[in-house]
Amino acid sequence: MLRRAMRGILKWGGISVLGLLLLALTLLAIGLAINARDESLSPQAQSLLIRPANPYPPEDNIYLALAGFDAPPGESVTTVGQFRVEEYNNRLAVARHDPHWESLYTPLTQEHPAALQFKGSGEFLQSPRKSYWSDVPPHRAEIVQLLSDNAELMQRYHDLHRRHGFYETATPNPLEPIFAPPSNVRTLFLAELVLRMRSADARQQHEALADLEDDLRLWRAVLTGEGTLISKMLAIAYLHWDELVLADMIADRQAPLPDAQANTVAPLFAPEDWNIGRVFFSEFRLQAAMLQQMQFLSEAAPRRPVEGCAGHRWVCSVNEQMGKRFFKINATENLYAMRALRLAREAAPGSMRGHLSDSDEPLVSLRSVYNPFGRVLVGVGAPLYRTYTWRAWDGAAFQRLVRLGYEIRRQRIAAGAIPAFLTQHPELATHPGDGRPFLWEGAAGELRVQTMAQEHGNRSFSIHVWQAPAGE
Repeated sequence: MLRRAMRGILKWGGISVLGLLLLALTLLAIGLAINARDESLSPQAQSLLIRPANPYPPEDNIYLALAGFDAPPGESVTTVGQFRVEEYNNRLAVARHDPHWESLYTPLTQEHPAALQFKGSGEFLQSPRKSYWSDVPPHRAEIVQLLSDNAELMQRYHDLHRRHGFYETATPNPLEPIFAPPSNVRTLFLAELVLRMRSADARQQHEALADLEDDLRLWRAVLTGEGTLISKMLAIAYLHWDELVLADMIADRQAPLPDAQANTVAPLFAPEDWNIGRVFFSEFRLQAAMLQQMQFLSEAAPRRPVEGCAGHRWVCSVNEQMGKRFFKINATENLYAMRALRLAREAAPGSMRGHLSDSDEPLVSLRSVYNPFGRVLVGVGAPLYRTYTWRAWDGAAFQRLVRLGYEIRRQRIAAGAIPAFLTQHPELATHPGDGRPFLWEGAAGELRVQTMAQEHGNRSFSIHVWQAPAGE
């Protein structure tokens, strides 16, 4: 009796296992059939692959000046910048036809030993929550010495203000170099600016404010120019620090309010200036370049040795072949293009939402049977990219907050009347991205932005507010 029961269990168990195996093989065959061909590139993808024309001559392009910023003493930053970018572009052209996987990770630029280096250290101004306005004056002697030791670098930074446009001339690639002014130079520029703004000499104050206005214009040009995501985030960060200096000046009762138009003292950019939607097209071109390089390497490169495959080469070979069958280069590129267009639409003024968009296609659906690896690759990055859009609109909100602080001082609004003033001026007292109101913390005398992004690092989104002297 027991033997007969065991036979029945084994029989039906075997049938079940065989049925599951046949089902798995059937599903695999269906999946292979569905993934037999790659798509053609969509018209949207083909259109986004075309870079906009560069409207700036080399001498007017901020990007080339940044690329050659540390040129040897006495040399032209534009000439050196052009040389470095061309050197990178030429090396990239060679790497794209190098049938070795190492070409994906080999740096395409090199350090130049004769580069002009910053002398000294500005570490005394690098505290996590520094206030240039408060922290700079005690270090006047050190700052004066640094200015003397780095006169050529500082002149190069001021010369950036005379350029009007930003266009990254490097070919998009994950190995593309990042060009930015050295952090010590930026720190020293703001420190020297604060010393002049806090001077008793009205002429120095006026010239310092003009230099700060030029600096805001410089980084606005980078923000609105043709570049990758890193350049946008750098521009937003530099604008933020410029505006912190303005906010502290406005809040300081000892500092005279400059006799100038509001948009000179505390400028407000047009909302479209903070729209970084176009940067997702640049990011798409970078992703497409990476996919094309992977496709070339998968067809032309020697097989990579895979760790852990010794003695199990057939298993690794099967995995590799299955990966190729279920990862389609053109289909993935089309998905990247669709995502870039969607992110660009969401980044437009008035389109922001304070939560993840529900317009992203789920990672697992019936559609994910085709090109599943590509869909996962594209899908997991969308929420992260969206946070960069939020950071841009947080930058716009902070600029609006500084203008609000200026209007409170200019109109001499008493602390007790500030809540009503905020209610009466939503165009200055709400976040331009999601419409949330700024917060007034009366006990601390501060206004604060409710940010859309989860901010990390040392960017502060609150400002002290000018308060009328006692007895007024």
